[in-house]
Amino acid sequence: AQLREMAEIVNALNQITAEFQENTRHLEQFVQQFATLTELTEITARIPDISQLLSLVLKKTMSSASAMKGSVMLVREDGSGIDRIATEGWVHKNKELSPSRFSPAARVIETGEALLVEDFTDLPEMEQGNDDDRYSSPSFLILPLKVKTTTIGAVCLSEKAAHGRFNARDRQFLTLLLGQVGYAVENARLLQQARGAADALKRMIDNKNVELKDAQKQILQADKLSALGQLIAGVAHEMNNPLTTVVGYTGLILESSDKNSPKVERQLKTVFQEANRTTKIVQNLLSFARAKKSEKGPVDLNQIIETIVSLREYDLRTRAIAFTSNLDRSLPITMIDADQIQQVLLNLVNNAAQAMSSEGSRKIQIGSRREGDFALLWVKDNGHGMPQEVVAKVFEPFFSTKGTNTNTGLGLSVSYGIIKEHGGEILVDSQLGAGTKMTLRLPLVEPPLGTSTITDQDAIDPPWVENKTALVVDDEPHIAELVAELLEMIGFEVEACTNGPAALERLMEKDFEIVVCDNRMPEMSGQQLYHAVRDTRPRNAKGFMMTSGDVADPQTKLFATNHELPLIAKPFTKQELWQAARQMVERSES
Repeated sequence: AQLREMAEIVNALNQITAEFQENTRHLEQFVQQFATLTELTEITARIPDISQLLSLVLKKTMSSASAMKGSVMLVREDGSGIDRIATEGWVHKNKELSPSRFSPAARVIETGEALLVEDFTDLPEMEQGNDDDRYSSPSFLILPLKVKTTTIGAVCLSEKAAHGRFNARDRQFLTLLLGQVGYAVENARLLQQARGAADALKRMIDNKNVELKDAQKQILQADKLSALGQLIAGVAHEMNNPLTTVVGYTGLILESSDKNSPKVERQLKTVFQEANRTTKIVQNLLSFARAKKSEKGPVDLNQIIETIVSLREYDLRTRAIAFTSNLDRSLPITMIDADQIQQVLLNLVNNAAQAMSSEGSRKIQIGSRREGDFALLWVKDNGHGMPQEVVAKVFEPFFSTKGTNTNTGLGLSVSYGIIKEHGGEILVDSQLGAGTKMTLRLPLVEPPLGTSTITDQDAIDPPWVENKTALVVDDEPHIAELVAELLEMIGFEVEACTNGPAALERLMEKDFEIVVCDNRMPEMSGQQLYHAVRDTRPRNAKGFMMTSGDVADPQTKLFATNHELPLIAKPFTKQELWQAARQMVERSES
């Protein structure tokens, strides 16, 4: 009886121990599940990428349910189908799954109810399906991913470890676990949409910036051509004056019986000076009107101002407006886009002229001054002036004080953008009835080593040569004769031809150190002559120098650049011709 009683006590203790062990296992499982739930909550809060998020969710879900295989399905945003976003433990052949009554995942997504199958052989309808996607274990669990009342996907688990079967506790815990995932997926989708919208907006902004820059270039050129129209009337009159002097003095010289008198010498000097003056006017107009891309280089700011004075002085003087300059000669060379800064200053001068009253003394002054590391370029007038409320708006696009018939209002806004791009600013000082002063404040940027600026004042010593031959080719006999005479002055033995075929024949017979050739000729152009010589007598092609009266033509410039040929603009001075000749001689000797 005592042994029986002791056996009953031992059995009771064993049962209590087994129950304790089972409770301990359940407690450990609950602790693990709670840790998984906490970890998954943190993961869903910090991972915005949907694929990465669902891949981690699947791994945690499989670990919690001891599943060996799993996949995550997600309904497309447009509702057109279902995509597999993540898989673990197997590889699906089909990347896409269309909802149908034969798909367990599609059924769960359609109903929004979890599907727990302990043995699918008990369910004949489960025998349907694709071979590569068929579950290889008798038990599987499919749970919906929900956002409020909407099902957006499903998590599919199969092959429980140790040939186990999924149970109601797995379904209950995983339903709780996946409760927050649906919202995380929806948030990730919204974030992805926001990022896509932001990327699209950025691309649109980039495209608009490109369009804006193109439009600004068009505005700059249109503004330039508009200003050019204002210049032409005054310049035409101004050119007539020196040309009249040239024609008059030339006639007097031809009629003079004593061509060696001091008076004739003075007249000849005057002809030369006036011809140079006319040449400079034409070159300034061509330089201003020519469309070219923005390019910064070493520039003398005072020379830009002097060019503007030469362009506008005569026209303003005929309108009884005094136009003077006040230059600081200590300004150093700086890196800017000369064409753009010239256009800004010219625009300010035109604005000042339009702001003048029709009575009294009318004055415009343009000048330069250094202020530390900045150059100040200013235009001052004694015109109407502006009230402060107008001053605050002068740089706004399309704002104008001149009415709709005289101006688009774009000038100052475009000028403001140009100066800002140079790292500077435009300062406005204006008082109603007392005039306006507009100041460009530009940073002084030292040119890189190896760059230089050639000004009109640079003198070139004649490069005397000996035993060097030259061929001059120009269909204008007087120009050919002039070039030949200039080259002979520095020691060349010169021959001249007035057409391309004759020059080609001569170049086939004899070697020349330099060939000064006009670009545009009727029978054979300079470019055609160069190609013919290069192909048959390349030694003579090395000394080619091109001259042209249309150096603004892009094809002419491109040809000279591609073949590394000097391009001399007509009309040219003897110094320019001598300098090019010296460079060609030095190149041939190196």
